[in-house]
Amino acid sequence: MKTFKKIIKTSLIVVSFLLICLTLIGSGYYIFLNTSLNLNTNLLQTSATPTSVYNAQNEEILPYTSSKVNFSSLKPYTINAFISIEDKNFYKHHGLNYRRIAKAVVNNIKAKDFVEGASTISQQLIKNTHLNHEKTIKRKLDELVLTQKLEKQYTKNEILENYLNVIYFGNNSYGLEQASFNYFNKSASNLTISESALLAGIIKSPKKYSPLLNYENAKNRRNLVLNEMLKDKYISQEEYNVAINEKVVLSPKNIAKEQKHYFNGTIDEACKILSLSEKDLMQGGYSIFTYQDNFKQKTLLKALENENYYSKNQFGNKPDGAALILDNKTGGISAFGGKSDYNIVNMRRSPGSAIKPILVFAPALEYGTINTLTPILDEKTDFGGYSPQNVGGYHGYVSPQQAIEKSLNIPAIKILKSVGTKESINFAKRVNLQFDENDNNLSIALGCMNKGVNPLELAGAYLPFANDGEYIAPHFIRKICNHNGKVIYTAPQQSTKVMSSATAYLMTEMLKGGVKNGTSRILNSLPFEVAGKTGTVGIKNTNLNTDAWSVAYTTDSTMLSWLGNSTGNREYNLEGNNNGGTFATRIIKETFENIYQNTAPCKFAQPQDIVFKEIDITSLKNNHTIELANSSTPEKDKILAPFNIKFIPITESKNYQKINNLILNCTIKNNIPTLSFNTNKLYNYEIYRVQEEQTKCIKTINNYSGLFEYADTSTRPNNFYSYYVLAVPTNIEETKPLNLSNEKKYDVFTKTLNFTRSKIFNTKQQKNNDTTIKSNIVKIFTKS
Repeated sequence: MKTFKKIIKTSLIVVSFLLICLTLIGSGYYIFLNTSLNLNTNLLQTSATPTSVYNAQNEEILPYTSSKVNFSSLKPYTINAFISIEDKNFYKHHGLNYRRIAKAVVNNIKAKDFVEGASTISQQLIKNTHLNHEKTIKRKLDELVLTQKLEKQYTKNEILENYLNVIYFGNNSYGLEQASFNYFNKSASNLTISESALLAGIIKSPKKYSPLLNYENAKNRRNLVLNEMLKDKYISQEEYNVAINEKVVLSPKNIAKEQKHYFNGTIDEACKILSLSEKDLMQGGYSIFTYQDNFKQKTLLKALENENYYSKNQFGNKPDGAALILDNKTGGISAFGGKSDYNIVNMRRSPGSAIKPILVFAPALEYGTINTLTPILDEKTDFGGYSPQNVGGYHGYVSPQQAIEKSLNIPAIKILKSVGTKESINFAKRVNLQFDENDNNLSIALGCMNKGVNPLELAGAYLPFANDGEYIAPHFIRKICNHNGKVIYTAPQQSTKVMSSATAYLMTEMLKGGVKNGTSRILNSLPFEVAGKTGTVGIKNTNLNTDAWSVAYTTDSTMLSWLGNSTGNREYNLEGNNNGGTFATRIIKETFENIYQNTAPCKFAQPQDIVFKEIDITSLKNNHTIELANSSTPEKDKILAPFNIKFIPITESKNYQKINNLILNCTIKNNIPTLSFNTNKLYNYEIYRVQEEQTKCIKTINNYSGLFEYADTSTRPNNFYSYYVLAVPTNIEETKPLNLSNEKKYDVFTKTLNFTRSKIFNTKQQKNNDTTIKSNIVKIFTKS
């Protein structure tokens, strides 16, 4: 077996050697024959056509600016940082490093792909100024031809100067001078050893090693460059010690800071769409058109920059912030920004209670497990060893509406358990929320997820509520054109039905209640319909939080805001008063006030699969059951509630039964007339006594059900008396629905019944109200 492996290994080496030889011979022959390729001096001075990003008004978001650096102005260590990490033999070779080429060929043969390059600085300059980024044999051979010509016509310092002026450093930075200003707000001639090493480390992969997006990666890469510089004796041990311990302090330019999060999110999305590295994308001359609305972007950034929303903690530290606005119909990101040096586009955080609508309540509504009134007992509960608590104690029986408004934990977990974690997770996956196998437990109802969510995913999860149950993934890009202006990508506009229209409507109604009475009530002063939910991630046994979320939507826009501790250091945790319902929601309020200052959004429409039914409040309160009110239920004991037409309650309440006959019985006990009859609290009862054509009401009975007895002790012996009873319907007072934010619908769907109640003092007077029921007349003679 060992012999066989040895033979295979030897064969691979021989084949590799032959391929290398053929490659080098072929390359030389190609170079010798090909004289049509010429160097373009103007191209050497500029990067390959830079990629541009445009907003919805077709204005460039971060216009390309050319900043040149003079080679002679740079400090030697800055130049040597690039030589150490990119091309150690730059001053020794004639454009090609044959040893590196041989090594790359072997590794590419092993991988059966172009996994490794062997480009010298000279080759990189040619590739970035004269050629496209396709990985083909012809392109590589063209690169070799032009590199040889470059080395013959220019000095090494001229080549290096041009290289440093065209290479891409990420963050829309083309060339060393622009990168130096964009990252450190200083000229490249003033860079420190540490800063030089950091910038030299970026160019291999501008996204992976960006200090703005991946701080630790950038720092580790910088350290690698410093190690190489020390080995190459470009810096002393003392200089190395100082540089390796120097803290990376970023001072990005304001324009980049304002737009960097939207810009970086767009570039990240474009790289995925076109399957390109950021370096290749940014030097490919593409035109990327986004959904960024200029007015909304400025409005959102203004709110994000408001220092009043960044409450300092006990250590004097402020939280990071992020916010975005989605267009409900297209899923386009109208605005996106952050007050953070971290990559907030892809950050994953625990969502807290902001996950409840899509993970708990929506699937329960969809499957008919609950409706907006379902009674749920909120009490201390042990779920097989898992004993979560509510903030603010327990509330007895509550409805899902109240559980949403107060963001109660126990009812949410009970609902999740009833639906099933697997079913709820599968439902939430419809809107692209990410879960792993360890998330299959009840704690996910409170946002305890291993992966967490990123802002785009969480905001997108709310889109179906505003969109009649339709989902479309949030995205930055409308279309992409290549360097010739040809459209090579257009964003798909097709949405997916992920829940019924009824579920979307009912969820919106409950979240409107969250704005009116709940944790999002800061938004209640807005003069238009808004639905919203907050989420707060607290630290157990403390009054501190790590994350504060708020999501709110109108009929045309969905907005999310987040404040939190991106560092992971406890000194940056939020105080208890900085939660989802405070500063995060205020950011949304300010933004919505300004973007809707001239035109208010439309109201949410009621879909056809929603019906309103009158529910008996007595059954709801006393028996914790949902029963339809019957024709005899008084208005004050009814509540009008919306239902999915598939899940209408079918049981009718028996709390109130209309009486058709009222039988009055009378007996003489100890010479005292005793009257008895059955009562129902649907009616108020009046007992009348008639003597010598004089009628008098001697007793009234209100709010009583059952057999009622009354002894008339005021009678005198040897007299004739007649008795009868009037049953008068209970006075009806208009009652608004409990915990439902649909007052106007209530006015439409209910009717007010007015009963005129009048007492009879003379038998000749007649009741005008034909709903009043009169009993039989009982006549009695009292004896002495």
